[in-house]
Amino acid sequence: MFLLGAGASAEAKIPAAGEMVDRIEGLLKSHDDWRPFEPLYHHIKSAIHYAAGLKGRFGDEVSYNIETLVNTLYELERNEQHPLYPFIASWNSRLVTLAGGDFTRVKDFRRLILKTLKRWMSPDDPSQADYYRGFIQLQKDLNFPLRIFSLNYDLSVERLHSQEFRVETGFPGVGVRHAWDWERFEDAESAQPLPQIYLYKLHGSINWTRDKQTKALVSVEQTEGIEPEDMEVIFGRDFKLEAADPYLFYAYEFRRFSLVARLIVCIGYGFGDSHINKMLAQALKSDSERRLLVLARCRDAASTVAKRADVAKKLDVSEVQLVVHEGTAQQYLAATDLRDRLLALIPKSTDAPF
Repeated sequence: MFLLGAGASAEAKIPAAGEMVDRIEGLLKSHDDWRPFEPLYHHIKSAIHYAAGLKGRFGDEVSYNIETLVNTLYELERNEQHPLYPFIASWNSRLVTLAGGDFTRVKDFRRLILKTLKRWMSPDDPSQADYYRGFIQLQKDLNFPLRIFSLNYDLSVERLHSQEFRVETGFPGVGVRHAWDWERFEDAESAQPLPQIYLYKLHGSINWTRDKQTKALVSVEQTEGIEPEDMEVIFGRDFKLEAADPYLFYAYEFRRFSLVARLIVCIGYGFGDSHINKMLAQALKSDSERRLLVLARCRDAASTVAKRADVAKKLDVSEVQLVVHEGTAQQYLAATDLRDRLLALIPKSTDAPF
């Protein structure tokens, strides 16, 4: 079972959440479309850091990235519709000035970010993600379907699909006539041959949208036609487990397979999602023989040890169940002995007869 975070696509020139903030700050200084939002951005960023400082968190301890920024804009945009609004005596006067009437500038800023996000998720040269083809070779070597759970919005895994190699995404086709169907993930006898990869995109995808009449989830070929407000992507906010499919189904599937997998492989995941962390912790605590492999860009042996301790602390699990490997996604997926590496990490069960 694989869990992919933003770091898995970094070598495909798809920026991670932290890098996106750096790019936004550059655009605010250099592009006419962005400059009007610079004072609003500075106010919001400073407020986020101020709130963290009140809790004793400073510097790198502050969780600030594009997810934090967009989620904050979303909450501010709700304004009088927010359930906490009746309890707020008054908004910060400077914020009211910068946000504009009815906080319309907050909404415009968020839309601009989402529009740009869609472009960042669609690199001009998709071949830069060809290292994902390592999953094809791994599947052939193991000879059973891979379960890949992704927190990313890009299409790097979907591009592995071909007539000879099937990636099941839940969509029978492209367009409004091919709505997402959870039953496509079930191993029915009629589904022959079985998919080589089952892909669960836990936070949505840049090519997903909802049919305005039926509200059915569909995938499209061209993402340019999807308005920012209609993008079916969920940032890492506390209420991201929305009461709608496919998100609830995917969360259930993640929990289900994490409780049966002998080895869970995390590639490019920074352990900043509390919902995912809780399910990983539950899986590890339920079976002391289960292992979690973390692929991380550690500089040396000392940073590898520190990374292992940090993950154990975040999940509140024993370091015995954690394995940290140095390297990038590209380096790891290109390994010719990847199958053997993974199988070697699975401890022999105490119940095994040999």
